[in-house]
Amino acid sequence: MPPLKLILIRHGETDFNRDGRVPGVAEPLNETGLAQAAAAGRAISPDMPFALYSSPLTRAEQTAHAISDAAHVQAVPLQGVEELDPGEFEGLTGPQMRQRFPEVMTRWDRDPGPTTMPGGESLRQVQARAWKAVSRVAKANPDRKVVIVTHNFPIQTIICQALGMPLNNYRRLSVGLGSITRMELSDSTAKLVSMNESRHLETYRETDRETDRETDRLTP
Repeated sequence: MPPLKLILIRHGETDFNRDGRVPGVAEPLNETGLAQAAAAGRAISPDMPFALYSSPLTRAEQTAHAISDAAHVQAVPLQGVEELDPGEFEGLTGPQMRQRFPEVMTRWDRDPGPTTMPGGESLRQVQARAWKAVSRVAKANPDRKVVIVTHNFPIQTIICQALGMPLNNYRRLSVGLGSITRMELSDSTAKLVSMNESRHLETYRETDRETDRETDRLTP
């Protein structure tokens, strides 16, 4: 059986991304995010045919809708690829997180994988559910390309799982807003074809500040 060609797309920008705050569930794309989503749709259209899945969070659904319009394919909601549940961190900036939850942030700095967000979940939990979701769509789509619109942490943890990297190495993986990451997965091998493709986003690069922010290193 040929390897699964998996394409992971991070959603476009929200106001919380722009302002350096930890997003939750319902934040919609802002004007820049909508443009990034449309650009991702145009960039991915030549890869047709593919099966299109999306995280059920609003910002991912809107991004998937733009891809659906460009590629003329129906997006299917996919449980398990939602962003890390930030719990009480939702809406906070990096300095606010460190001021209000210093012990949690110290644990996160030392060993992020098992550190659970107050009232939320851990990176290890994100990896487990995201990998299960990838396994489900792989079984449902033999011999097909699969596109999943998702979030920063699910993409980073999927890469770590596929390549056998320690989870705490997620910090080495840059996944920008609206970017495209390509992988090839089989039962015995995994290949990272490309990561953080962003040439289609040149116009919007000035607002894409994800890797330098505390909140994006925690949960964008």
